Amino acid sequence: MRAFFYRFGKLIWRFMVIFSFIVNIILLVVLLVLGLLIFDIKNNIATPLIAGLHSSFVGLDKATIDWTIPVGFNLPLDLPVPINANTITSQVTQIGGVPVSPIAGETVVRLTRDVPIQITGANIIAPGLTVSGATVNISLPAGTELPVALDLAIRVTSSVPISTDVRAVIPLNQTQLHDVAENLRLLFEPLARIMTNLPNDFGGAAQMVSNVLAGQQQNLLAENAYTANPWPGFSRTAGFGYSLYGVPVPASNQPIDTGIVPIGGIPALDAQLPDRSHLYQNGSTPDQVNEQAIGQINSQTVIAPAFYNGGVSEIYEEALNPSSDSQVVPPVTNDQTNTESPPANDTSQQPPPSSGGDLGIVATPQPGG
Repeated sequence: MRAFFYRFGKLIWRFMVIFSFIVNIILLVVLLVLGLLIFDIKNNIATPLIAGLHSSFVGLDKATIDWTIPVGFNLPLDLPVPINANTITSQVTQIGGVPVSPIAGETVVRLTRDVPIQITGANIIAPGLTVSGATVNISLPAGTELPVALDLAIRVTSSVPISTDVRAVIPLNQTQLHDVAENLRLLFEPLARIMTNLPNDFGGAAQMVSNVLAGQQQNLLAENAYTANPWPGFSRTAGFGYSLYGVPVPASNQPIDTGIVPIGGIPALDAQLPDRSHLYQNGSTPDQVNEQAIGQINSQTVIAPAFYNGGVSEIYEEALNPSSDSQVVPPVTNDQTNTESPPANDTSQQPPPSSGGDLGIVATPQPGG
């Protein structure tokens, strides 16, 4: 029995040695193949994938919505048009969009037919004749001109067709979509920089190893030709020929800076980016920066969370389908100004457009408006 277990154990040992040898040979072949193809994989798969995602998110942030909306409807018109010498002067040519003829003091009317007039209680005085309380019948012939002062109102009831094109030019980086695109960009930018800074062939790899051995520091997160211009452009223009860039947006429609920053990607790599390093100073993180910003906003008790946490869609839904347990949005004061710190004012808390009346058209914020 002892000899049986000895032979069985020796057989298993031989099997494990042979199996381990085969596995090592396979791994060696795989590593050799990968070594030979490593730069092909890097140049044709890894870099296009990571840099392509990064470039797309950069382009998303740079994109501008430029769309023309045809608007056509009938505007009902029902208004009184005053005709009064005291209220209408020669400077008035329209009332409620309806053209009117100017009236100055009095106007002249012309009779279109003979008009009989009967006057009772008239006093007639003529040479050698005086009659009191007489009844006089006279007839004004057609064509007689009479100066009169008009004082009446004419009700105009009509429908005015309105047809126009409303052009909207909306840079996405001026909206809340900027934060989404920026965060996606930050997720891939460190990886895109590393991939585009790594050598593309064995010659470049040997040079990098030589530089490292010579004590030269290699910064794989340094800016390069790709990161300087990751998005080449768009297949169509946006904003070309638009003439309202300099028109200021009403103060009540101006967005407010909350102080919240994009979370970013891998912290160790994110902290190395030039435009993100300040968020990690003194042991801080983007999450801590956002906690402080939100705490300051909440302490103001002026800006409701829905206006910075993506809950505006719920306000729309509640406005269209009100419920008994709906919460009232806190009022907004207008004595605050926009500062770098989270402000105590959100004048953008305007009620959403209803299903009719204002057509849902609001002013488009423009850069520098």
